Amino acid sequence: MQQLTGLDNSFLSMEAGGELGHVGSLSLFDTERLDRPFIDVVRDTLEKRLHLLAPYRRRLVEVPLDLDRPYWIEDPNFDMDFHIRHIAVPPPGDEQQLSALVSRLHARALDRGRPLWELYVIEGLGDDRVALYTKIHHCTIDGVSGAQMSQILMDVDPDNTSVPAPKHAWVADRIPDTTEMLARGIVGALTQPGRMARSMVRSARTLIETNEAVGDAARSLGLDKIPYVGTFVPETGEVDAEAVPQTPAPRTPWNRTITPHRRFAYFSHPLDRYKRIKNVFGTTLNDVVMAVTGSALRAYLEERSALPVDPLIAMVPVSVRTEAEANDYTNRVTTILSELATNEVDPVARLMRIHRAMKSAKRMQGATPAAMLQDVAENAMPALIGQAARIAARTKIMDRMNPPFNVIISNVPGPRESLYFGHAEMLTYYPVSAVAVGQGLNVTVTSYKDHLDWGLISCRELVPDVWAFEELFQGALDELEKAAELAEGR
Repeated sequence: MQQLTGLDNSFLSMEAGGELGHVGSLSLFDTERLDRPFIDVVRDTLEKRLHLLAPYRRRLVEVPLDLDRPYWIEDPNFDMDFHIRHIAVPPPGDEQQLSALVSRLHARALDRGRPLWELYVIEGLGDDRVALYTKIHHCTIDGVSGAQMSQILMDVDPDNTSVPAPKHAWVADRIPDTTEMLARGIVGALTQPGRMARSMVRSARTLIETNEAVGDAARSLGLDKIPYVGTFVPETGEVDAEAVPQTPAPRTPWNRTITPHRRFAYFSHPLDRYKRIKNVFGTTLNDVVMAVTGSALRAYLEERSALPVDPLIAMVPVSVRTEAEANDYTNRVTTILSELATNEVDPVARLMRIHRAMKSAKRMQGATPAAMLQDVAENAMPALIGQAARIAARTKIMDRMNPPFNVIISNVPGPRESLYFGHAEMLTYYPVSAVAVGQGLNVTVTSYKDHLDWGLISCRELVPDVWAFEELFQGALDELEKAAELAEGR
């Protein structure tokens, strides 16, 4: 048995009201070269690679009364046919039909009594194309490990599908009874204060050792004169003058209580266009992604007379996964906040403001060790987290207050080479993420080969016209590209 980390468990505890904790992807495949049904290729491939995909055969065992975090066990009742579904849209299926189907499938919670994933082969698209929609719970993977799983599932060479043999035979676990799990929970609850105390000491020491600004504050209070404590205070330091806004974000139509219903839109842009813009203006590729998103959100709100005076604030997930954790199926992320400069009319000025804000946010994030953030999640009581999520959903508190940020924008690097299921080439890889309480819109982009694949998911009631963003994102990219051309000509 393996216990979930605090961060992994937070994605389970968040499921209350209209909030669901799973993420997914929608991929289109060219099946022209296949000599048998795509569903058979997918099923055979999965069977051969299950030993490389630990999350696919493990299920949750929860602790009664949420006294402690749940555990993973190898599911003795694993049934792969339960997880693989075959479905179709009325032919010839178009983007709207496919997105409507994915929206409905994504709005259904996963069964916690089984491994937390599902896979749908979707026929009816025409032109020898087949769609593959997958969803898996966020407590199992983050964006980076999800992309890694896709590369394990598929091949870069359609003529070489060899798979390394398992090192050990798979052994199913016994499902522990309620009494055993209750005992584990009581032990966990009794040892929680000690774990919390050790974590607080470790976090304080790490923060003082690695953060110059905190070191300056500690010296100003005379903490450097205290025996033992003073040994962790750096001798010199400098406070960063720039900081990410710490005030609440302005309110928008999608920063309200969400329902379980979803809308999904997807589209692709050439990667070279983004690279050209970032090279001309000396920013990062992610800065351009943020600026295009900020411009599209500004246009959407302006058209609806809902653009706030203050700039929107984005929450940006940042991977802290090391090379040693490359195949670790758990969450290794932290987050930063950045303004989107939506109160700026000029698109280039907006890009440069975002560039400066992201640099400042990354400095602040770098000054807070990832281990310390993990400790915070580890010491959160599961029962309290779950209760807080249920209270927030029941009271609709987000309808009466400003959100801490307005939108989640996630940029996940994907493979640069083509991937195949058998001889079926994957054409696109659209992310299908999650929305949260007070956050009825999520923007996620994944790079694949020479293009960026965008996936926008929203609460159906808060952003029913999510497909309107396709044109707005295209217009924002055109606008920045034109500005880059003018800058090159000077």
